[in-house]
Amino acid sequence: METWATVALVLGSNIIIGLSTFFATKIQVSHADRRFSIELQIAQQRELEARNKELRERRREVRSEPLLKLRTELARMAVKESQLTGVAYRQHMLKDVISPEELKRQLHEAIKNRDDYLESGILQQVLNMQTDQELINRVEKIMEDYQSSYFTAEHYTQFGEKGREKGIEVFETNKARIIEVQELINKRLEEL
Repeated sequence: METWATVALVLGSNIIIGLSTFFATKIQVSHADRRFSIELQIAQQRELEARNKELRERRREVRSEPLLKLRTELARMAVKESQLTGVAYRQHMLKDVISPEELKRQLHEAIKNRDDYLESGILQQVLNMQTDQELINRVEKIMEDYQSSYFTAEHYTQFGEKGREKGIEVFETNKARIIEVQELINKRLEEL
C-alpha cells in the first residue's frame, strides 16, 4: 500500500474516532446537564418545602402562644376565684369549727391573692390577645359566676337557702365549664 493511502486511512480512522468521541462526549454532557437540571429542581423543591414547613411551624407557634397562655391563665384565675369563694362560704358554714380570727385571716389572704392577680392585668392581657370571641366570653362567664357566688357568700344572710345553694353550685358548674374551655382551647390548637 502506498504511503498516501496509509496516511489517508489513518487520518480517516482518526477523524471517525474523533467524531465518535466528540458525539459520545456531547451526549454524555447533555445527559449530565439534564440530570443536573432535574437534581437542581428537586433540591430547590425540597428547600422550598423545608422553608414552607418552617413558616407553617412558626405561624403555628405564634398562633398557639396566646391559646397556651389562656389555658394557663384560666387555670390560675379559677384557682384564685375558687379559693376566695370557698373561704367566703367557710366563714358562714364553719364558723363554729374554726375561730373567727382564723377565718378572717384566710379571707383576707384569699382576697389579697385574687386582687393582686387581677391587678397584675395578666388575665386581661391574655384575653386581649385572643381572636376567638367564644373563648373570651366563656372565660369571662366563669369569672363572673365566681364573683357572683363570692358576692352571695359575702351577703350570705340576704339570699336565703336557694340563693346560697346556687352560689355553692358554682364550684361544680365552673369546674365543668373550665374543662369545656380547656377542651375548646386544645381543639383550636389542633386546628392550627
